[in-house]
Amino acid sequence: FLFYKIGEVFSCYLPSFLSYWIAERLADFFFLFIRGKYIGYKKAILDNVALVLGKRGEKKAKTTALLIYRNFARYLREFLWLPKLNTSRFFCQVIPVGVENLDYSLSKGKGVALLSIHFGNWEWGGIGLALAGYKINFLVRPHKNKFTDRLFNEIRGAKKIKVISTNQLRQAIKAFKRNEVVAILVDEENREGVIVDLFNQKIMLASGPFELAYRMKALISPAFVIRDKEMGKQKTVVEPPIELNTHLSQEEAVRQAAQKFARIMEDYLRYYPDHWLLLKDKKDINQ
Repeated sequence: FLFYKIGEVFSCYLPSFLSYWIAERLADFFFLFIRGKYIGYKKAILDNVALVLGKRGEKKAKTTALLIYRNFARYLREFLWLPKLNTSRFFCQVIPVGVENLDYSLSKGKGVALLSIHFGNWEWGGIGLALAGYKINFLVRPHKNKFTDRLFNEIRGAKKIKVISTNQLRQAIKAFKRNEVVAILVDEENREGVIVDLFNQKIMLASGPFELAYRMKALISPAFVIRDKEMGKQKTVVEPPIELNTHLSQEEAVRQAAQKFARIMEDYLRYYPDHWLLLKDKKDINQ
């Protein structure tokens, strides 16, 4: 918690270029020197990079992993900077793309499951849509530290995000019934999941978000946030919706929808491998 509070002060009160520089140098330090329990994060990232790049990227693996560390540091810096960003300044940093796809999904009146992964600055993606006037709910797993959990949720709440804990699924169902957007990350670690093909390997995605959309007859809107280096901005890209086939069994409909999402996910990971900030290993489940 103290680490995040110090980060909030640095992010809000230092010049942007300096706070980014500090964040990136801390990332370099953690990547190169930190050991102990944190070495597991590095191994997971290297394994995920190997999954994405395959043999063609063996020489690039460590460089890409270092860039992931830096992008994770940028993500934290930007999230902790939010208390100092008003709406106009925020939209100088973020450009929403494809919101017509979200509008179409909402026009069905069943709510929308906005699905993503730990990719780019996923928090800014949802917050940008909320500040643009959409009713956005984050379905999130609580932090183990209650003070950290409160800090993160206060920052989200100040930017018009309603936070729903993963142990409050009734609240998520109510949000769907109100024709709101429920944003969920599907690469979270779960005991139960749905197996999909990703880069010719079998991995597991969370099945719960797809099952929830199936039961509520809601469309799924895949969304990803990318860093546009040329523009110096970020883009929140909302893809065309995925519709679950409710004429099929839930298991089969979920499997098909999850595989469609995985294909979209694969495209983004192929072009932006340094954006996947997941600290858990998604390696081939057959290994």
